[in-house]
Amino acid sequence: MKFFILISLCFIFINPLYAKDNTKLVWPQAPDIPRIEYISLINQAKDLGIEKGFFAKFKDFIFGEDDFSLSAPFGMHVAGDKIYTTDIFAKKVYIFDQGNNEVIWLEGSKKENFMYPVDVVSDKKGNIYVSDSVRAKVYVFKKNGDFSHIIKNKKIQRPVGLALSPDEKKLYIVDTLSNQVHVTSLSGELLSSIGKHGKQHGEFNKPTYIDIDKDGKLYITDSMNHRVQILDSTGKYIHSFGKLGEQIGNFANPRGIALDSDGNIYVSDTLFNVVQIFNPKGELLMLFGRYGTNRGEFSLPIDITISKEDKIYVSDTNNKRFQIFKRLNISD
Repeated sequence: MKFFILISLCFIFINPLYAKDNTKLVWPQAPDIPRIEYISLINQAKDLGIEKGFFAKFKDFIFGEDDFSLSAPFGMHVAGDKIYTTDIFAKKVYIFDQGNNEVIWLEGSKKENFMYPVDVVSDKKGNIYVSDSVRAKVYVFKKNGDFSHIIKNKKIQRPVGLALSPDEKKLYIVDTLSNQVHVTSLSGELLSSIGKHGKQHGEFNKPTYIDIDKDGKLYITDSMNHRVQILDSTGKYIHSFGKLGEQIGNFANPRGIALDSDGNIYVSDTLFNVVQIFNPKGELLMLFGRYGTNRGEFSLPIDITISKEDKIYVSDTNNKRFQIFKRLNISD
């Protein structure tokens, strides 16, 4: 758990050196030991080494030599060789399949297209779950991209962040309008709803994204309460951290949240344009990023996902890209 060291106040206000593209970019700077390294930024398929001519739609439509660019990447998810991102302007979910050297996208069901796809997750079988906050639905697709079914309930008003339980028997749906987290079966049966509007423990004010650890604990960005809440799998309050403030360690508008392999908590803040990293107790360890358009800089970072290899994917929405970083293997 002691992968990172606590940063001093003098480091908080120091930005990393943004040098030429061929210069390694790490956080923090020397003489401190680097903990995070920038890898790449992705706007088009070719940025991942996926060549033209291999792009395909799930509806058997090949557009051959035509490339595309991300418009407004939002929700992020990674599983194996596949990187998933929703795009709220394109109204699609793009799947960058590096194993098969192709980009695939989803547009909705056979009867209707997405209106505002916010988040995406997949299970071990390859089934794909997409929340649409305007249509108030979660769309479910099979591994091959065929539409399967819709999860909808009158209690689900504006679904945003999604996460699966460790046993993949339950889907957790963050509802930013009802200020709850709904728990459903994978077929769509509503099992329970967690929380209500408020400021007390276990209450929410416009929650957005969620991650779940291997023990089933829920980590939720309670955005307009400017904090992160940690609950058990039944919704019982465990712990929270964060408050409104301009100092690093506080939040302005926390959104994306993800855990690395040691349980450290990564939180993006759309107003600070940084990713802050906390230990499992909620103590600040370090941060990376700042406002801008260069590599390692953000403009409206929304969501975060972290691979099993501790690669960190951040949707950099206003810059029309997502960025990839990695946690360095430092023993202390």
